Amino acid sequence: MDAKPDKRAVVPSSLEDCQAMADYTDVMNAYMPSLGEIASDDFYVTYSTWNTLTSASEKNAYIWAREIFDGGVSLDWNNRYQQIFYANNILEVLESMVEITDIDRYNSLKGTALFFRAFAHYQLAQIFSKPYVYQTDNSGSSIPLRLTSDLNIPSGQSTVGEVYGQIVSDLEHAAELLPDKTHLKTRPNRMAVFALLARIFLTMQDYQNAAKNAELAIQGQGDSLIDYKDLSAASTYPIPMYNSEVIFHSTLAGTRILANTRHIVDPSLFESYLADDVRKTVFFKKDAQGQNQFRGSYAGSATYFNGLALDEMFLIYAECKVRLEKIEDGLNALNTLLETRFYEGAFVPFTNLDKQRALNTVLAERRKELLFRGLRWTDLRRLNLDPSTARTLKRELDGEVYEMEPNSPNYVYPFPDNVMQLTDFTQNERF
Repeated sequence: MDAKPDKRAVVPSSLEDCQAMADYTDVMNAYMPSLGEIASDDFYVTYSTWNTLTSASEKNAYIWAREIFDGGVSLDWNNRYQQIFYANNILEVLESMVEITDIDRYNSLKGTALFFRAFAHYQLAQIFSKPYVYQTDNSGSSIPLRLTSDLNIPSGQSTVGEVYGQIVSDLEHAAELLPDKTHLKTRPNRMAVFALLARIFLTMQDYQNAAKNAELAIQGQGDSLIDYKDLSAASTYPIPMYNSEVIFHSTLAGTRILANTRHIVDPSLFESYLADDVRKTVFFKKDAQGQNQFRGSYAGSATYFNGLALDEMFLIYAECKVRLEKIEDGLNALNTLLETRFYEGAFVPFTNLDKQRALNTVLAERRKELLFRGLRWTDLRRLNLDPSTARTLKRELDGEVYEMEPNSPNYVYPFPDNVMQLTDFTQNERF
């Protein structure tokens, strides 16, 4: 989508070449979009921190400004289309092979490429496309779908419905090709496909399919929930990388504003954890001023995890079952997860809740469990579609208050300036 890579430098032609591209983790598993997380409501920064930021896009995203990139490029855009370029290259090399010597590896690589292409298109849609709305035509313009590595073929805008349709189609095909298990968590397997489909169907408000795929992922991952009381709160980062809950590993792009030495966790969010909730000590550390900062990444470091994990699947299953009037099933799933998050004997299971109270409980626990994973922005977008869960966001800097109303056009980022200069795309409207 930007400068054309020189494909003559290296011409991939073998399964080994395809595996090397798929395993290039700096492209395929890292630098996932962070603009949504910057604009979300789980944290704030002081005016002095914000004012000293050198990135225009970070400063503008934080206050939901009309202009974001100020003439600069968007790495959230570029990195994901680079990933799609790699995935399409793999698919085309595989398609061109006359003789296949290892059909299992061939199928696994094809499924891997389809998974990565779907994951990239999905993440782009959360930033640069309007939300999908269940049982509508979703005919509004969206991001360009890139299904070829041929850079001479112009990109055209697809509709919201076409984008999500392609994403789901790629993943359903990948599920037929990938093995159930892989020895590296940076490589997708069939459980990762089910987990990603569960996330995507939840985003699409297709609760039946979201619950089905979450259940498949849970069954495939087995009894792998971490008992948080066994973690060491004395560790700098108490949750290890590639832990037993991780189904597929990937991380958000690093940003200065989200650094765990700069951001401050929303006080009302921190206070929502009960005293006996282990997450209150495992997820957070206090700075010199006694303010809380997040350290509970499943990447086991200051880098933020945004991959697929078992805890998210329990929460998707719980929410969907509640929405589908299977309230007891939903609460049982939630209780199974939360039992591993409290000190011994401290957790009181949720029972006998009506649908609205059960839904509110699940959504509150979802926010408390999955913070700083790049999911909150998508949650705000989908929950704003229902007035009962819509939320107005507010921030204050140096006495000036910024607000974003539910379903504001600013929930969709503008296409980067260089993209608009190279195409005839319809720019996303913003206030």
